Amino acid sequence: MDIFDKIRQDKGALGQYYKMGHGYYMFPKLEGELSPHMKFRGKDVLNWSLNNYIGLANHPEVRKADEEAAKEYGLAYPMGARMMSGQTSKHEELEEKLADFAGKESVYLLNYGYQGMVSIIDALVGRNDVIV
Repeated sequence: MDIFDKIRQDKGALGQYYKMGHGYYMFPKLEGELSPHMKFRGKDVLNWSLNNYIGLANHPEVRKADEEAAKEYGLAYPMGARMMSGQTSKHEELEEKLADFAGKESVYLLNYGYQGMVSIIDALVGRNDVIV
């Protein structure tokens, strides 16, 4: 018996929908510049799933900074999550600048939305609180 036989037979709760959803619900192929409006299967669509919340990813100055950082550090730097192995002096410098800009004592930079959802919100509200 092959160890994958069970998977082939019982595809799990979502497995039965794999063929129907592949390329649509799962692994959709979006085309165009990363923005709230992209192409999906040739149609203009509103994209809700990007981590480019305020639209800075395509700003010319940000693109230039990306290019310069890639030349200096490579595309894989830092390798890993900040908490485990990805903390750099650049993160700390940005946090200091953001704190100064906001007029706050300190700032903790979260590099993607999910991290905020599972950390900051969890720290601020309890089991019986309601977020509206």
